[in-house]
Amino acid sequence: MSVRRAIEKLHSSPDAPRTFPEHSMVALLSGFTLEDGRLLPPKAEGAVVGVWADGEAYEVEFDKPFHAVVTVPAAKLRQAERRPA
Repeated sequence: MSVRRAIEKLHSSPDAPRTFPEHSMVALLSGFTLEDGRLLPPKAEGAVVGVWADGEAYEVEFDKPFHAVVTVPAAKLRQAERRPA
């Protein structure tokens, strides 16, 4: 098994710690309600712009379905799927 595949498998485990460096593309595992009542839907993708408490939470900037910068617990995020170039 390649190192990359081993890492992907580790991160796919529901109990695996999720760590994302700044500028990583991430996606929500479930919907996320903002303080103003707007809802970011499951699978919404954004860029990590800040890492809090050694990866316990992340500041993520979303562009769709609307622009928002929110703090999201690591347990609500996964690595975004890569798209073909």
